[in-house]
Amino acid sequence: MAWVAAIAVLVIGLSFLLNRRLGYILLAAAFVAGCGLWWYSSQQAEKFGQVKDAVTAEASADAASCPDPAAPILVQFSNGNRRAIARISFSLTGRLKGHSSVAYRGYLRDDKIIEPGQTSQTCFGLLPHGFAAPRPETVVVGDYDWMVDISLVDFLN
Repeated sequence: MAWVAAIAVLVIGLSFLLNRRLGYILLAAAFVAGCGLWWYSSQQAEKFGQVKDAVTAEASADAASCPDPAAPILVQFSNGNRRAIARISFSLTGRLKGHSSVAYRGYLRDDKIIEPGQTSQTCFGLLPHGFAAPRPETVVVGDYDWMVDISLVDFLN
């Protein structure tokens, strides 16, 4: 995109040197094209934001739902879109209760298909290198507040 802008500046600059009327016409055309591109990209970003915001996730340390000690964190995804979800990439973060700094961060992915309006629950394990230094000797998952931040949502075609 930057090289297109550089070429446009060069062509418009040269046209001003050769013929001012042609330079003004090219400048106006470049302005209109730039405004059109800006409007289109803002519409796409707004549409993507609405689609992504319709997918929600919550995480908790639920021993009843996740009895396996190797996967103690329950993550629940809800699909509020009209299309089925094929894959979700997200970061799972944990803060010690009463603290503001992030003590654990793991980047994970779930490829369970979630139909429109449905909810999916999956248990995830903790990555050993996800903890900030100094790593705790023993991890009690109930001592942390768990959060999910969705970074990528892929839909089925």
